[in-house]
Amino acid sequence: MIEHLNKEAAIDLVRYILTNMNDNARFFISTPLWFYPQDTIQEGDLEKHLIGIPASSMMAMLPLMYQVNNPLIGGFIYNKASLDYIDMFSPVTNPAFSLEQGHKIARAVSCDCTPGKITHINYD
Repeated sequence: MIEHLNKEAAIDLVRYILTNMNDNARFFISTPLWFYPQDTIQEGDLEKHLIGIPASSMMAMLPLMYQVNNPLIGGFIYNKASLDYIDMFSPVTNPAFSLEQGHKIARAVSCDCTPGKITHINYD
């Protein structure tokens, strides 16, 4: 759902949730890791995608675990500690941010994009 917000609203929302969640809570974000083209179906329906979020941005917030499925749609689970990395959350507003570019960025940051595979990350 975050891809339906403008860049500033998306950053503010993620910051707000991480700031206000309980210390033992988890926060799940599912989003395309590229600018997935989707327009409105009818006026005012909020279906249009306004941003794309590169894997580098999602991984930089240090998820506890994640899964990526086709066509490069990621699901990431964060905890309160991710608030320390919120400035790394950087959505892209350029609709030319393609699926191919999204895959290249995911590979560059070692984001495992094997469909159906849940990746747990140990930061110790």
